Parts: sequence; structure tokens; C-alpha cells
Amino acid sequence: MPAAVGPRGRMSAKHALLGLLRERPAYGYQLGERLHERLGPAWAINSGHLYQTIKRMQREGLIERVDDAEHDRDDRHVYAVTGSGEAEFESWFERDVDSLQLVRRPLLVKIVLAGPERLEDSLKQIDAYERGCADRLKELSRERDEIPDEDLRVRADYVLLRLGLSADISHLKAELGWARHAREMVSWLLNQDAIWPGVRRRLDSSSPAAAHARQSAREELFGRIAHRRLRPMPDRSDRDRDG
Repeated sequence: MPAAVGPRGRMSAKHALLGLLRERPAYGYQLGERLHERLGPAWAINSGHLYQTIKRMQREGLIERVDDAEHDRDDRHVYAVTGSGEAEFESWFERDVDSLQLVRRPLLVKIVLAGPERLEDSLKQIDAYERGCADRLKELSRERDEIPDEDLRVRADYVLLRLGLSADISHLKAELGWARHAREMVSWLLNQDAIWPGVRRRLDSSSPAAAHARQSAREELFGRIAHRRLRPMPDRSDRDRDG
């Protein structure tokens, strides 16, 4: 499933990283690990994207280096939030959460635009999507079950990680249900004499219907030509006056 970092309509990593650095300074690679540990696998971020975000936050004055290392390797530097970063996080936290963004499913685009010739092929795409959802669902369910149970004291990070994984699991279950429904609808549509946008029915050229269509087209064309010929030409005086 798509990560929550980057795609249109989803939150960027900036404020999540600011929140982590408010807790304590960290190396860049530690921030990537903590995103996954605290928020779940949907927040996985590759190192290139991570360090691009870190550099951008430095330029904006939201974070700063707090180590004395002389080397240029980004993963060897420790970062901390600045006063501007604290203010930015608080301002973001106080804003209302944006309304839910509807999902743009590439699979739906394939199904809708497949046309009658490739509609059956889209069933293979649906099957693959369904298998992917089912495999991912098992993986996240196992990851949620592996979170240690609390002993004497409640671990807030464990409780909230379960909350995040539960949201992802619910989403995957919904996608799995949608994929099954999509297969049912496409299978049903394959057995219908449906009208498709942009697809013209091809008539047998020897059939009475085709002959009637050709005759109607000729009559319409000749009628337009005759109408043009029968229109009275404007009088010369009228042409001079119009000019």
C-alpha cells in the first residue's frame, strides 16, 4: 500500500519528524527507524527522501545540527528541533485535520478505460491486487500481534502503534472487499450486451441494417447539397448595400 509520505493528498514527513525531534535529538537514520517504530510501516521512508526532507528543514530553520563532527556524511550528524521548529509544530498541531481524501485507485482507471476488448484482462489485474491486499493484511496483522503486551505499566507507544496498525488493517480489509466487488461487477459486465463510450458498433456491410444506414446517409448528404443550390442568391443591390 502507498506510504503516507509524499503522494498527493497525504501528509508530508516534515511535521512527523519535528514531533520526533521534540522528544529528543537524533541521527538522521534514527529518525527513519523511529517513524516506522512509532507510526507503523505505512510511514516507511527511503533514505534519499529522508535526507532531502532533513536538508529542507535545515534551510527553513526548523532543525539544526548539534554535533561537532567534521565529515560530510548526513547519517553521521545529530539533529535537534529549533525554536522555529517548535513553533511550526505547535501551529500545525492546532490546525484542524483536513477532510478525508478519497483514494485514486490506478486499478479502477484500468478497469474503466480497458474497453470491451481488454475487460477480461482486467480481471487478472483485480486478482493480483486482491492477493497483494491479502498478503499485506496478514503481514500487518502479524506485526500488530507481535507488539509486546504490557506488564505492570502501560506503554503508550505500544498502545498508539496498535492504533496506527489497526487503521491500516481496516483500510486493507476495505480494499480487499472492494477488489472482490470489482471482480463480481466486471464478470457480470462481460456477459452483458453493454454500450461502451467511444466504441461504435460495427454492422455487417451486407446486412439490411447496414444498407439502410448507408441509404439514410446518402439522402441526408444529397438533401444538404440541394438545399444549398436552392437558396436564392442575394440581389446585387443587397450585396452592395451590405458591403
